[in-house]
Amino acid sequence: MTKRRYTKKKKSIKDKDTTDIPYTSDKEFKNMKLATPVNEGWIFSKDRKSIKLFASYDKEDDGTITFGDRTMIPKSWIVKITEI
Repeated sequence: MTKRRYTKKKKSIKDKDTTDIPYTSDKEFKNMKLATPVNEGWIFSKDRKSIKLFASYDKEDDGTITFGDRTMIPKSWIVKITEI
């Protein structure tokens, strides 16, 4: 694996559908709005179609890095990315 430095944490705000499990009235259903999920983490990679983020990682004694809290987001869903 090539060495990378993940020094600047990013926050992405994306459009996404909203899912609601409980039963609800028709009035509440009609008033349902889209959610605006926010992911915070470091950019692992991006291309013209998607972006891959991770929020935690562990560096092993042998130098291997393992990643946790991974998210892959279609670029068409991303509204804004800001450095935090």
